Amino acid sequence: MVQSSNATRLMRIQARPGSPVEARHYHYPQRGWVQPDAIARGIPPDPSADLVFHGGKTVPQMEFQNVFLGGHASWLASDIDSINTAITLAMQDRRLNNVVQQFFNRGVNLSCDPRPLLVLEEAKPVQLDEPDVQQLVARLVQQGKVSDSDLGATIFNLVLPPGTILKLDQDNSLGGLGGYHGSVDFEHNGRSQTAYYSANVFSQKLPTGRANGIPAFDASWKDVVGTLYHEMNEFRTDADVGEAIRKNDDSLLGWMGAQGEIGDQPINAAGAAGNLSMVFQEILSSTGGGRVPVQFLFSNAVHGAEGPIDRPDPPAQK
Repeated sequence: MVQSSNATRLMRIQARPGSPVEARHYHYPQRGWVQPDAIARGIPPDPSADLVFHGGKTVPQMEFQNVFLGGHASWLASDIDSINTAITLAMQDRRLNNVVQQFFNRGVNLSCDPRPLLVLEEAKPVQLDEPDVQQLVARLVQQGKVSDSDLGATIFNLVLPPGTILKLDQDNSLGGLGGYHGSVDFEHNGRSQTAYYSANVFSQKLPTGRANGIPAFDASWKDVVGTLYHEMNEFRTDADVGEAIRKNDDSLLGWMGAQGEIGDQPINAAGAAGNLSMVFQEILSSTGGGRVPVQFLFSNAVHGAEGPIDRPDPPAQK
């Protein structure tokens, strides 16, 4: 077993630049590299942040189900529809997947299929911590509210309603936490099962003036899509990071670099440059579905955040 020298360094969260959450989790190396054309404009390349494959689980063919908490009374129907439609388009976008393809073997096709969304008609939570997230996901499976088929290739995305605070240990969304992903083990149908999840803040400026999550776009539903895109691609490329942290075992990691998973360094770099719009952008869908909001992901090919490209990058060296 390969042990981490410090398990807390293993990133599985999305954090707002300049926030207390970011300060606890991120460290910036010195930069001074020549900028290639393909990298997100204004962000210098950083080869020290390249992702490294540790041998753990990746999920090239995945499914997802969005679970909207707080019931219909907590949501605008238009926001639910916009979030569900946009994240499906983003995860199936050929030009975006050309960036992610480098982290899978040549010839492996990427797919991402949606399950029917679920609006959970339960009381709107004031706050949600990871034990709450794990208990809820396990209960949804055990009660049959979500399907237990192919759990190993499925991520359940819990989408928090406006105003709900997300927590993770000492961190919370008022302090800059945007979302995280992980897994939970539980008993179901007489045997041990594992389900994968993400928890996603409805990022917004609250009436108090404080930011909850990472408001980066001009509408909160777009921020949710950006967070979902971040977390779902981290599940895709590093599914068992939560287990690696619990067991202090790096061999369970998929693709992880010195600055975190595939979604982490781009936010760091944009925050250091003082402009989140460098990596939070609306791109024209290659499937003809209009513009979709995403967060650009890290690419070893350009040593930084990379937007949609016409041809797949070469496979990242393992």
